[in-house]
Amino acid sequence: MRAPAVVGRAGARLVPAPLRDDRTRGRLLGWLGVGLVVRLLIAPFTVSADMLAVYWRSHLIAYDGTVFSDYLVNMGAHYTHAVSLRVLDPLLPPADVLWTDPWWWSDSVGLAPQVQRAFVDTDGIFGTLLTLKLPYLAFDLLAGLVLLALVARCAPRAVERSWAFWMLSPIGLYATYAFGRYEMFAVALVVVALWACERRHLWWGALALGIAITMRGYPILLVPAFALVVSPKLLRQIAWAAVALAPFALVLATNTLLADTVGEFARLRDFDTGSTFLAYTVDVDGPGPIYLFVLFLLGLYGVMLGRARGWWGRGPVAVEDLWVWLLVLHAGLFALTTFSAHYFAWFTPFVALGLARRPTWRGLGWLHLLQVVVVLAMADLLGGPGTTWGLFQPLQPDLADAVPTLRELLLTAPDAAEQAAGALRTAFIALTALLAWPALAELWRGDPAEGALSPPP
Repeated sequence: MRAPAVVGRAGARLVPAPLRDDRTRGRLLGWLGVGLVVRLLIAPFTVSADMLAVYWRSHLIAYDGTVFSDYLVNMGAHYTHAVSLRVLDPLLPPADVLWTDPWWWSDSVGLAPQVQRAFVDTDGIFGTLLTLKLPYLAFDLLAGLVLLALVARCAPRAVERSWAFWMLSPIGLYATYAFGRYEMFAVALVVVALWACERRHLWWGALALGIAITMRGYPILLVPAFALVVSPKLLRQIAWAAVALAPFALVLATNTLLADTVGEFARLRDFDTGSTFLAYTVDVDGPGPIYLFVLFLLGLYGVMLGRARGWWGRGPVAVEDLWVWLLVLHAGLFALTTFSAHYFAWFTPFVALGLARRPTWRGLGWLHLLQVVVVLAMADLLGGPGTTWGLFQPLQPDLADAVPTLRELLLTAPDAAEQAAGALRTAFIALTALLAWPALAELWRGDPAEGALSPPP
């Protein structure tokens, strides 16, 4: 007779404390409702070629039992999409109607618009698009709930501010529901890894971060930062990093068995994506430029290593302060590389944490919103309607032609377009530096700022 009560208590523990608190539950649920309404107003009516491409590759796994061996990248995400297609199959049109062959791989520039137009013209397209984005919604809400758990010990108003931001994050809504990309797969797992490490579930944290790497390659940059903080002992740090890299190694081995190539990072040298991390350079008198992001990243790792070894500072970095270091790492990542707008969703969980845990960082929210404006303006300038107004093609096919874009306005003035891009990049770097300044000042001092809120161990 006690089993239901036991199950009830176990289930309650899965709900973040702020949602169990009578003082905060009502307002948090209200923001949840607002966020869901906004998501439902976007998700069924937008589509991008990028979203269709990943689902087409994943449909080969789901229905044909094969992989698209010319693009074995982010395979964890592709397998997740494939499972989603099978689970959501009753809600979708027949696969042979939805995922026609061949796709556009022989001439992506010429064929992508035609394939996308044919996709949009299928019966019940609004329901189809909503269904395809349900996995993104699930990971989005998972990330939000874990963030709620991470800020549970903060002041109620700070918790609400963080949650409201997550529900209405403009770049999160753009990346996940307008552009239709799976950034939340990796973001949610990074947040889970951070939560697990703060709760001293270190090996679960390593596994979560490792799975995140299979979803998106960028979390591999976080492995050294995590490993240097989770334990002061060198062998334990190495073991933690090995566990975090194990899922990625498994994917590489699987790729080799299925397609006789490791795929993943081996493909980056063939695409512009691989050069983005090396885009910002300082030329020297001689061969070999200095890569600014690599310099920044190695410097950050070095400072954390020095703290862990006791070379300087106030001892090893506390696990509860790891998120501040990750905020700075992501700030450097975006300030010193080139990137597509939807990638900027990776930054959002650290903004959410800062809004709750560092109430003295009063400019954080406004600076982030200005970052988003610049990022979307850059997307409009460089990508044109396919990354902005044209995403609403299912709702209004002529919208892309009816609303002018920065790319269109400056199409006949290439020098002005280049200057505009430079101005936007410069503005973004300045905004990112200003946003990260309180975090950098805190890390320099070695102590949280006055009024900072961190969870107890």
